[in-house]
Amino acid sequence: MSVVLVVILAVVVVGVAVALFGWDRYHRRDSAAGPYKPTDEVFVDPATGQRTRVWYSERTGERDYRPD
Repeated sequence: MSVVLVVILAVVVVGVAVALFGWDRYHRRDSAAGPYKPTDEVFVDPATGQRTRVWYSERTGERDYRPD
């Protein structure tokens, strides 16, 4: 009986962790060929001079920042 309770407790703990932190959080986003499209917005870091372009997904409404 205690083995069954341990298994149920383990499943509940894993389920809660996935629900809180999100399974998709650890997967890579779609590639540049996917739903993300580059915008005209470019940011330049004054300290390093590195350019960062904003990519936008019309499907999800998310913005992603990638090196230009």
